[in-house]
Amino acid sequence: MNAEEASGPGEDPGVDDSGIGERVSAVFTAAEKAAQHILSMAREEGDDIRRQARAEADVLTQQFRLEAEREAERILMDAGVQAESMLEEARAAGRKIEDDARIRKERLQEEMRLLEERINWAQDGLREVTSRLRLRDEQGDPPDAG
Repeated sequence: MNAEEASGPGEDPGVDDSGIGERVSAVFTAAEKAAQHILSMAREEGDDIRRQARAEADVLTQQFRLEAEREAERILMDAGVQAESMLEEARAAGRKIEDDARIRKERLQEEMRLLEERINWAQDGLREVTSRLRLRDEQGDPPDAG
């Protein structure tokens, strides 16, 4: 049996075991460096994504704020229009009430005028009756002679 056969199957007699350990160590070191590099890149990408998300959130916040302000302005304008409409309705109702009151006042004044005319007519009639009665009394006519 020679030295090559004594080393066993699959073993390379020209390879030193200490060289394999160095290679494995080098592979692990390279893997660690690659992992650190990948982790560093992932962190940077995460930071970039975070910054981009913040920027987009700021843009959306600004858009929502503008939309909210526009909506608030629209609501205020609608409220103003409704208030103006209600005010005009109130003014119209007030004018109607004033017109109705004026018409009622005119009717009452007309009724008072008619009553005053009736009172004057009745007073004239009473004066005439009183005058006739005095005339009869002065002439000595009996009261039922008329």
